[in-house]
Amino acid sequence: MYLFVYGSLLSHNSHNYLLKGCKFIGKAILEGFGLYKVSWYPAIVPKENSKVLGEVYQIDPSTLNKIDEFEDEGKLYKRKEIEVILDDSRKIKAWAYIYLCDVDENNYISFESQPWKG
Repeated sequence: MYLFVYGSLLSHNSHNYLLKGCKFIGKAILEGFGLYKVSWYPAIVPKENSKVLGEVYQIDPSTLNKIDEFEDEGKLYKRKEIEVILDDSRKIKAWAYIYLCDVDENNYISFESQPWKG
């Protein structure tokens, strides 16, 4: 299974250690979602005409359980299977964490300012 990450789990960010041992598939784009700063961390929510730059990893069920706990799945984020576009234009299904709370439009991060560097 695959996981699309867009924030603190990105390869250059602090919590990527949670994906240690997972295969990096490549950079990817998620269309129809917007990236927002909601605290020291980012979140994505559905947003027309927007897209998010991230990375895709191949993961196992044990890693997915760890990430569910880290993301407070079901409370702060909801894990959802979505379609992403890889660098080579292939489309694949991947899990992603969608924010369950409200976002402030003033904290929107444009695609040109991505990836997340928090």
